[in-house]
Amino acid sequence: MKSVVVWTATLAWLAISVSRVHASPAKCPANLPAGTIIRIFPDEKLTAGATSGPIVFTLGSNVGFLNHPPLLPRGSKVLGRVVESQQEGRLWGKAQSHIVLTSILTPDCEYPIDAKIVEAGSFNVEDNVVEGRGHAKRDTLLLLFPPTTLYQVLRIPSRGPKLVLDTETPLAIKLMQPLHPDQALSAANENELTALRAKVDQLERYVRNLEAAVGSRASISPGTSCPAPTSISPTHPIVYKDTVLRPVRNLTPYHVRLFLNGTQVALMPPCYNSMVPMPTIPFHLESVASLLTSGGQTEAKVEVVPNADKTGWDIVWDRPIPVSTN
Repeated sequence: MKSVVVWTATLAWLAISVSRVHASPAKCPANLPAGTIIRIFPDEKLTAGATSGPIVFTLGSNVGFLNHPPLLPRGSKVLGRVVESQQEGRLWGKAQSHIVLTSILTPDCEYPIDAKIVEAGSFNVEDNVVEGRGHAKRDTLLLLFPPTTLYQVLRIPSRGPKLVLDTETPLAIKLMQPLHPDQALSAANENELTALRAKVDQLERYVRNLEAAVGSRASISPGTSCPAPTSISPTHPIVYKDTVLRPVRNLTPYHVRLFLNGTQVALMPPCYNSMVPMPTIPFHLESVASLLTSGGQTEAKVEVVPNADKTGWDIVWDRPIPVSTN
């Protein structure tokens, strides 16, 4: 009974905390229309064929409207990544670097963006792919000019000119979708949600320890069943950036382990409710129950099904409960 009271208090505190987070005043003022041009500079030298993965750019000037405070101050960061990069060819083929921009980071906010690169110094740009300069005309001229013909024949196996975007190379990006305040997640709110998740994990551990001490739920014998669940989940999902905390109920009289894409994400006592972080991308859930037998402990796969209101999952035992061997 005491554990039920503690869990109820936990959920009440969680609901109040989440409402306070969502009720906090907006701190992200940006509201830029589609088509806005923003000039940025790389934070480090980018070389085609050598640079890959996450990259960072810096805004070279304030972005905003005339006679108004800047919406994106100078020095803000633009985050992106190099998804494909190749060196220049030996006989033909230009160096290329495919850059995708993901978000703009200001001192208070991070804005997800849909933007494309329209200029990259003196290099050609097409569909966010920056192309290096070719060398066909130069090589042809050197090959046909008698004083350099022999030299050009000897250097034919060499690669063409490199594609390098240094910290002084200006890039111009164009917003393809408007930038609105409600798209941004302020750093303050993100910190609050991080602390909230840590507090939820701490309280869940406390509840599990309390239940183990009083033997209320964890001591349910294998020959008994859990109380009939209600049709409504004990709590609602909580959205946190690219993760969603969703309710999961263990409706079996056994300890179960929950796996997400083959990785264990939770260990739940019998007849227990928990909030489990889930990604926003497709995934697969599985669960196994630990059963005590006369020969020792064994495991059996159990079903994971969506709950009645489609906000989380229930772990259920879909076969007759074995008789206790004790």
